[in-house]
Amino acid sequence: MSATSAFTEFVQPQMGRVFTALGLDVEYERAEGNTLYHRDDQGELVPVLDLMGGYGSLILGHNHPEIVAHAKELLDQNRAVHAQFSLRGEAGRLGAALSDVVRRETGIKEPYLATFGNSGAEAVEAAVKHAELVRVTKAAALAEEIAAHLEAARDAVRSGAATVDPDAHQLPALQGQAAPAAGIEGLLAAIGAHNAAVLTTKPLFLALERSFHGKLVGSVQLTYNAGFRTPFQNLGTRVRFVPMDRPELLDRIAEDERVVLLDTELADGRVRVVERDFPAITAFMVEPVQGEGGIHALTAEQGRAIRLFCNKVGTALIIDEVQSGMGRCGAFLASSLIGLRGDYYTLSKSLGGGLAKVSAMLVRRSLYQGEFDLIHSSTFAMDDFSSSIARKVVEMLEADDGRVYRQVTERGERLVEMLADLKSAYPDVIEEIRGKGLFVGVQLRDQGEARSMVLRGSAYTGALGYLLSGYLLRQERIRIAPTGSAGNVLRIQPSAHLTDEEIERLRGALDRLCRILRYEDTLHLVHPASDRTIPKPRAEIRDFRGAVEGYEQGAPRPVTGPVRKVAFVNHLITPAHLRQVDPALADFGDAALRSFVLGMDPVKKAAPYPGVRIDSPLGSAVEFALYPLMVGSEQMGGYLASGDVTGIRADVEERVRAAREDGCEVAGLGMYTSIVTHNCTSLNVPGIALTSGNALTVAMGVRAMERGARDRGFAVADATLAVVGAAGNIASVYSQLFAEKLDRIVLVGSRRDGSARRLRTTVHGIYQEVWARIAAGGELTGIPARLAEEPLITKWLAEGQSTGDADDAERGKAIAAHLEERYGQDPFLTVTQDSDALREAQLVLCASNSPEPFLTGEHFAPDAVVCDIAVPNNAVPDLTVRRPDLAYMLGGIVATPHGESLHPSARAFLEAGQLFACMAETALMGLAGIDRHYSYGNISRQQVLDIAALADAHGLRLADYKSAHSV
Repeated sequence: MSATSAFTEFVQPQMGRVFTALGLDVEYERAEGNTLYHRDDQGELVPVLDLMGGYGSLILGHNHPEIVAHAKELLDQNRAVHAQFSLRGEAGRLGAALSDVVRRETGIKEPYLATFGNSGAEAVEAAVKHAELVRVTKAAALAEEIAAHLEAARDAVRSGAATVDPDAHQLPALQGQAAPAAGIEGLLAAIGAHNAAVLTTKPLFLALERSFHGKLVGSVQLTYNAGFRTPFQNLGTRVRFVPMDRPELLDRIAEDERVVLLDTELADGRVRVVERDFPAITAFMVEPVQGEGGIHALTAEQGRAIRLFCNKVGTALIIDEVQSGMGRCGAFLASSLIGLRGDYYTLSKSLGGGLAKVSAMLVRRSLYQGEFDLIHSSTFAMDDFSSSIARKVVEMLEADDGRVYRQVTERGERLVEMLADLKSAYPDVIEEIRGKGLFVGVQLRDQGEARSMVLRGSAYTGALGYLLSGYLLRQERIRIAPTGSAGNVLRIQPSAHLTDEEIERLRGALDRLCRILRYEDTLHLVHPASDRTIPKPRAEIRDFRGAVEGYEQGAPRPVTGPVRKVAFVNHLITPAHLRQVDPALADFGDAALRSFVLGMDPVKKAAPYPGVRIDSPLGSAVEFALYPLMVGSEQMGGYLASGDVTGIRADVEERVRAAREDGCEVAGLGMYTSIVTHNCTSLNVPGIALTSGNALTVAMGVRAMERGARDRGFAVADATLAVVGAAGNIASVYSQLFAEKLDRIVLVGSRRDGSARRLRTTVHGIYQEVWARIAAGGELTGIPARLAEEPLITKWLAEGQSTGDADDAERGKAIAAHLEERYGQDPFLTVTQDSDALREAQLVLCASNSPEPFLTGEHFAPDAVVCDIAVPNNAVPDLTVRRPDLAYMLGGIVATPHGESLHPSARAFLEAGQLFACMAETALMGLAGIDRHYSYGNISRQQVLDIAALADAHGLRLADYKSAHSV
């Protein structure tokens, strides 16, 4: 087992698969400066320009010689690492150095005390805990002071030295709580009840929108991205997120969140009630430059507004410099560049010099609570090794009057100048360049309207930046990544030693990337995520902007009824279909496309196609939208074969939920999406009607076969029908309907366990429906007409028996037994597991769920009509070439009422103005206002008849049948 696969199997199974899907599955084995090294697929060592910089942890680069030498010296000295419960000298010296730097840079005279940890999130947790300890201590002191005042008021009134002020009961908090007649005791009781409730107020933290402060239990509550936070929202702190660009909201927040305790004061012989502000807001958490949120920097005006707010409400300001500090933005503290001063600072990342895992929480000495020493600690914090490495880093940053800071500023300006040139050249691709120093973000324009399915889909899922990172890594040998909560922002965080040559190398790579995006030539993005042992088909970048036909619907027709939104969840039939949905991939062979689709298994969600307006002649209309999954029939068959359908069901359910959130009232499932969900029954999505589309698929398939028979010049009544996969529900209903039209049906099952039993059930079901037709009276044809002459049936009719009586459930079984006993074998329904029996039939329905085609030209009678509704098809792809005499059709193609068409790239083998029948049933439910599940679970003969009549009424009719395989 390789190290990479071990990582995926034993460490991060989901992310490991995503890395592989996006071409990011590399294992680095060496690093120096701005360069990482990994082995390529041939085992050759590949240098990569690292511009991620350890998410900001490498302001001095990988394995800086001075830091490495210092680390070796520490190890050679056998320095104590685990010396807990002692005076930690190196930690003390590091704390003093950090305090000195902060004081120098901010101009604050007061020293700062340090609490050390191992990660940025731990520093945040320490700051949060300490700030809450300060708040709780302040609240307790206030409560104690008020209690003394209340007791003094009681004594003064009892002794006659004072009386209760007549207005004492007029405060809003006391109205209705204490009557003047209750005297001082009633007043104090009401005040006590109010204050007791206030003292249980859950503390509030403020943070900025787009913030990121970590993913630990406490810090994740302060992180804005709901995907990180929501699963744990019941565990943590109450947080209110503030828009960075709306400082005027701070006054409203102060008013909204104001909580008061009630106090008493004695003046002029009267006891008055006054309000005292309760410390409800623990702290305001701020990043001077938001990294994960998309590289957004606070302005000096915004920083000033935040500081003034904290002063006004008496709350602490915690400045999170975990990523922006330690020189990253051109100063030790990015906040110092805008004159923002904090009560707390959190530091980490580059503080460890790329070698040590260390963090620090700094707090003003006057705020520090002595008991925090005991109630917050860490086994691995304050060790000599990490502390000494961090102190060395501080020394290097401060050396030569801050030469590194000046270097960062100059290199950052040069980098941004280059990126600005690219933005001028590609304004249609690059929207904005943001950041400070060497903390830079390149915001790309949204690709949600791209004609390329790959670009549109990656924008929809937020994976665009990761897809581009895979390209840059594999094709350009440059390592960057998007920001965690803004997938269209590429984050660039190199070391201070970034060279002009490296900047120009990045220019060339981004120039090519911008051309790829402008021209939508996604071949270059997909190849790194496919089988890289297959050579890249071409190197040049081509313009594919016009390769996908534009799609403009005409002005909508006026309607008299409602316009409802419906959705259809589909998937790729084969990976080769990608050539149609994204023409830039046309040069890829089937093997490369298959590799890409298989690799995308962990990220199947794709962007919905634009809705198609379909109008009914009865006056209603629907907006019909496709919600695709990037998964092929091969994978779907694999899930079924293995029995591991939990994941794919969740994927289908997510698509249905997305459709519901977009306002869709109906969701249809097609092809394998209905099979893996047991015809929708395994889904649990309230508020939306579901259908597998099977009823209309059957109805249109029957009509297609009847048309095929007419085209071949023979009557259905004179034909034998063979049904492949007859044990299934759809094939069974087909058989029930055709039993009314002809005299003999051959039911062909598989050789799998249970097939023979299921075929017998199909036989019983057919005869049950035949009996129902006979008992209903009227003109009979086909098997019902023949069966009505059988003695058993004439006996039942003579006895006045009908459907719905106690014996109804056993009728089909009794008829089958009667026929076998009388004739030795059933004269109407032949059950077999031998596919050679198909040669006896002029009509053949293929409905087996085999994962591979297995029917060849040798299986069919001359001039037979073959309707293949299986996905994938049961017949081999070259059947019509080998047997041109056959009328081979893919059943269930429906013509829309007014020629409405799917988006050209979503039609597969459909023509303009056509839908698959399962799609048409979904649209029909919307047109007819059906708000309940329809083809849900097993379908019945009557459902087929009802939906067929409804289709006729709304103008959905059988289209010309197809005689070619779907791609």
